Amino acid sequence: AASDVYKRQIQNHQLIFERCSEKERILVTVNASDSPYTAWHQELNGTVHDLISNTEIHMDGKLEIPPYSTMYLKF
Repeated sequence: AASDVYKRQIQNHQLIFERCSEKERILVTVNASDSPYTAWHQELNGTVHDLISNTEIHMDGKLEIPPYSTMYLKF
């Protein structure tokens, strides 16, 4: 099955990208900083399921990313 990868945000210590297929959409975040990071993007809206922590996260145009963390968020 084909899928597409879209870079959403790249900073010195943060990376956010999205992988989409016909069946699912996953947002991957990496924060390699010792400080929390707030990502702002118009597509950061709705409820996602964090596949690592098994929790739901509600986004309203922003996403709080803890220090030294990686998140796999399924829409």
